[in-house]
Amino acid sequence: MKALRYENGELKIADMTKPIGDGETVVRVTLSGICNTDLEIARGYAGFQGTIGHEFVGVVEEVGGEVKRFKAGDRVVSSFFTSCGHCVLCRKGWFNQCVDKATFGHGEYFGGLGGGQAEYVVVPNADHTMELIPAGMPDEQAIFVGDILATGFFAAERAEIKPGDTVAVVGAGPVGLMAIMCAQLFGPARVFVVDMVDSRLEFAQGMGAIPINAKETHPVEAIKRDTGGFGVDRSIECVGVLTAVETAIQVVKGGGTISMVGIPNHSVGDFPYLDMWQRALTFRAGWCNVQAYMRPLLDLVAAGRLQPESIISHRMKLDQAPEAYRMFDAREATKIVLKP
Repeated sequence: MKALRYENGELKIADMTKPIGDGETVVRVTLSGICNTDLEIARGYAGFQGTIGHEFVGVVEEVGGEVKRFKAGDRVVSSFFTSCGHCVLCRKGWFNQCVDKATFGHGEYFGGLGGGQAEYVVVPNADHTMELIPAGMPDEQAIFVGDILATGFFAAERAEIKPGDTVAVVGAGPVGLMAIMCAQLFGPARVFVVDMVDSRLEFAQGMGAIPINAKETHPVEAIKRDTGGFGVDRSIECVGVLTAVETAIQVVKGGGTISMVGIPNHSVGDFPYLDMWQRALTFRAGWCNVQAYMRPLLDLVAAGRLQPESIISHRMKLDQAPEAYRMFDAREATKIVLKP
């Protein structure tokens, strides 16, 4: 099979042996997506060597004896990480804290699973990691349910948005755009979006958000001017850079909520404890609890309430993946999907 691998500082398409399920599920990948975390790997993150990709859909080819929910021929979307479904944390519904969790295409530290930017991928714990794609739903609509669409909904839900609230989304990359899309489900009066890339801000504006270009104006001051000097009720941070986190905290009015889903670029840093206490703010963070949202989101997409495929800017072949990564890194593309 063909697969995109990062080896010795280089992205390349490699010919590999088709994986064997060994009691698990083998999926023939029909579409995969490039994410920011994939880009970090391609930049040499943590000395990673191996097959990349954690966002994919496909068709089940083999199932192990313990798999109950799926059969050969089923069209499926996978979460970007696996969960066992029966540990104490899974039983509480916190699948992102599963004791047997592993992430696709992220190396040994994250469980050593193969990546989905390949013709085939093995999915462990398939019954608790994948969902059936509704009949008639295109791959492009289903693929983001396993990662960025679920993350956007998770972020909006944890921001505790109420009807009539004002919301600021910090970062208009793929996750930020999904957060804007999902925030609208909760009935906010206005959604602001902060970024420094004109094309992203224009796209976000087309989704109903009010764009704030941080290169041209101070985002906190700009948003406070438009909210009577108070700031927004809720903010959603989708970048992970400390300055973005600071913006998300500063832009919220007293009693508000900050929901952070951007992957932190620092393991430790200063935190405004006194300010948080004085303004009675709520700060929530974490990576998405994907499996809890996949089925409801598929239903929302099927009903036409969400159009996640709208953010796709480029459709390319797996053979073109190195060029696709260059484009994504240069911000020449909003979201790229790859077809084997």
